[in-house]
Amino acid sequence: MASKNRDPGCKKRPHTTQTNESLRSRVQHLTTELEAVNKELAEIREFYSERVENLNEVLFTIDNEGIFTYLNSAIENITGYKKEEVIGTSYTRYIHPEDLPGLVEDIRLTIAGEKKPYMFRIIKRSGDISYVHTTSHPIIRNGKLAGINGLMVDIAQLKKAELNLKQERDKAQRYLEVVAVIILATDKDGNIRLINKKGSEILGYEESELIGINFFETFMPEDIREDVVQEHRRLMKKETALKTFLESPVLMRDMEVRTFEWNNILLEDEDGNVQGLLTSGNDITERKRTEQALIMAKMISDNAARVKKEFISTMSHELRTPLNQIIGYSDIFSKGDLGSLNTQQKRCMETISRSGERLLVLINSIIEHSQIEEGKMEVQKKEFLLPSVIRDVEASTIPLAKKKDISLHFFLETGIKEVYSDESKFKTILYDLISNAIKFTPERGTVSIKFTLGNDGFLTASVEDTGIGISREHQNKLFKPFSQVDSSLTRSFDGVGLGLYIVKEFVEMLGGNIRMESELGKGSTFTFSLPVSNN
Repeated sequence: MASKNRDPGCKKRPHTTQTNESLRSRVQHLTTELEAVNKELAEIREFYSERVENLNEVLFTIDNEGIFTYLNSAIENITGYKKEEVIGTSYTRYIHPEDLPGLVEDIRLTIAGEKKPYMFRIIKRSGDISYVHTTSHPIIRNGKLAGINGLMVDIAQLKKAELNLKQERDKAQRYLEVVAVIILATDKDGNIRLINKKGSEILGYEESELIGINFFETFMPEDIREDVVQEHRRLMKKETALKTFLESPVLMRDMEVRTFEWNNILLEDEDGNVQGLLTSGNDITERKRTEQALIMAKMISDNAARVKKEFISTMSHELRTPLNQIIGYSDIFSKGDLGSLNTQQKRCMETISRSGERLLVLINSIIEHSQIEEGKMEVQKKEFLLPSVIRDVEASTIPLAKKKDISLHFFLETGIKEVYSDESKFKTILYDLISNAIKFTPERGTVSIKFTLGNDGFLTASVEDTGIGISREHQNKLFKPFSQVDSSLTRSFDGVGLGLYIVKEFVEMLGGNIRMESELGKGSTFTFSLPVSNN
């Protein structure tokens, strides 16, 4: 009976205990696994949090209302705000008002699926303006838009560098516009990639018309176009050497062909591959025309010089020889060597002789002038007795002075004897100055010639007359060839105006100098100084 009253569950207790222990063990195992997972999640969270927080770029999340729901700490570096201050506020608060409409449109395109990075200005906590660059993508949950995630980068330094680059580019562009030549960049095919404003104006086009067109097809005359194109192709392949300076004809818009000088530089990449050509072109059409004119003038001048040389040679032989005979025979007749002459015949012979001598002096002067111009006049210095030369010149000029009753006086400083110079040219200088003084001195006037020797080894000679004098406005042309004070056809004094020119040239050939002083109506003084020492 007792067994019938025993609790039926008593038989199952051992099994229940075993089950509970199994459950406890399983729970313990799951707890351990959960702790391990939580630990791993914490480590992962810490790992990524450390890296996210240490990023220089801003990671952000914005909900559908435009409210920041997440930010990393980099926001403070860019804006000056702590992330706790920004989370929960609208992004529009920090955007420059002028950039907000564009940013809203960019966000709309992002939500629509267009991956579009965008740049805008932000207003920092300090009130300063800075530039950022942002990329983002939409957050979709259960098929609905939940917001956007994005990455924001501070590009203030980049914008500053970009601004500086733009300023330098603008400055370079201004330089290009200032220069009055063509600045031109072409690619490997000869297509224009850059041209300055002045270059466009020179060629007769607008800049927009020239960019992209082929330079050779547009501006090279047809007769040389193919040769120039082939040369350019070889240059781009480095099959021929670059000609730094090159002249070529250019066909302008109005079809005029002008000549340009080009200064060329190859454009290469970092690997040395040719990318094109940078060229400056200067219009030298007028210069080339001038050069051609000069060449033609040189040819004409050379021909004239040849004719002149032939003429001088003819005068030297064909004219001087018969003149010397005319002068010689007229002197013989005048002296009566071939029979006596009556008074009228003597005057005629004297006129013939005097005219012949004048003509001979003229011819000799022209020959000397020609030799001076051609540089063929030689200087032959030697020692000679100055008193002897003075006596010879005096003997030649006294007859000229006597005809006009002019007093001729020579003053030689005591002690001057031997001098070192070109005797023949010295005589010519002295004779021409004295005869010139006599010619321009009225009757019964005076001509004085004085010689002094300085301690510096220079001999100074002055020829002073009491003649008509020379006005200031006429003094500057005295030493020019074929120039006279009175150049009219009715001038009172004969001559062709070569005497003083030859005097000046001879003085300078001998290493000296000449000067003059004159007053109208009171006479003139010509003074020259020559080195006469052989040291």
